[in-house]
Amino acid sequence: MDHFGSIQTPIMFYLNQATNNMKHYYQLPRLWCAAVMAIVMAISLAMTGCQTMRSPSTTLSSTSLQSSTSLPKVIATAPTNLPQMDASQLSGKLIFIYLTGFGENRQAQLIETQIDGSNPKTLYKVNGTIMSLSASRLGDRLIFTVQAGKSYPKVVILDRATLQVTEISAVSAKRTHNFSGAISPDGRQLLLANSQMGNPEIFLTDSSGNIKQQLTHQPAIDLAPVWLPDGQSFIFTSDKAKFLQPQLYQYYFAKQQFLPLNLPGKTNAIARVSPSGRLITYVSDNSQGRLTDMATKKSIAINNEGLAEPANFSPDGNYLLYSAKNRIKIIPVPTFEPLTPQQSPANWTIEFADSNHQPFTIREPIWVNY
Repeated sequence: MDHFGSIQTPIMFYLNQATNNMKHYYQLPRLWCAAVMAIVMAISLAMTGCQTMRSPSTTLSSTSLQSSTSLPKVIATAPTNLPQMDASQLSGKLIFIYLTGFGENRQAQLIETQIDGSNPKTLYKVNGTIMSLSASRLGDRLIFTVQAGKSYPKVVILDRATLQVTEISAVSAKRTHNFSGAISPDGRQLLLANSQMGNPEIFLTDSSGNIKQQLTHQPAIDLAPVWLPDGQSFIFTSDKAKFLQPQLYQYYFAKQQFLPLNLPGKTNAIARVSPSGRLITYVSDNSQGRLTDMATKKSIAINNEGLAEPANFSPDGNYLLYSAKNRIKIIPVPTFEPLTPQQSPANWTIEFADSNHQPFTIREPIWVNY
């Protein structure tokens, strides 16, 4: 089992806390466990432990790892049906979460490499877990969730030029927990999934995390907001329609309302949006990655790895990338026509090994401009 294998513990969350302080326990269905594993793990810890566990202080620039730092090293690159593609010639950088160890010995790093996986560099490291990684439009800032040891999960922003890390703490009279965030296209605002109302809701904040507006108000789990490129709307994951059967919704700022995307499948979660805003990727039934055209509603499967994370887009929108345990796969954005039996998907696979020969997992690779 890898670092984010199935969890069997129930998740506790508050239903309509303003009128009902009773806590409800539910067993997570398999897909919900898989599709939002990183975020649900954070919520489960925070909400089941918030009355009995102290929140220890967290050094956000954690540099005192107990064992020597591991780094990924490329052991193989394999282009399939891409004879013209040389990943070393593609511009930009890869950034991904690199996990080693288990339980209390888990360590996480943000690693930056060339597009072909060479020249790895650690941007950030922590004794704990890193989750929900995304970047600003320019790629100069990274936003992600950190859970150090037994502390509560926190959303932080890392400046790639200075490596300065800033914790995003939403202003509230009550103790709150931030589970995931997204930087607006103009870089001036954030969307945060925040638990100040009990169950996670989506909030609009300034760039420092000061709350400007609560955008969702419902007894549901609302998570993983992602901006559309024009900044006029965003997509998020919610089990509003049916408990713990997540679907994707689009919130429109002008109307101050959200509507379901009505995608095929019993469950759909954790979206990523192309630079044009027309295409989205997400995780659907049985942890299947999918690509959908928002205009035509055409949809195809894009991987069968069962890793419960969506593919991310390259800055130019021409490629998709996703992790597969110890590998990163880069594929051209496919057409919506099915392949013939004689055809096979084109991809570029980068396989890694650990410099200290430890077991490891790669998660949530993103592609930034520089």
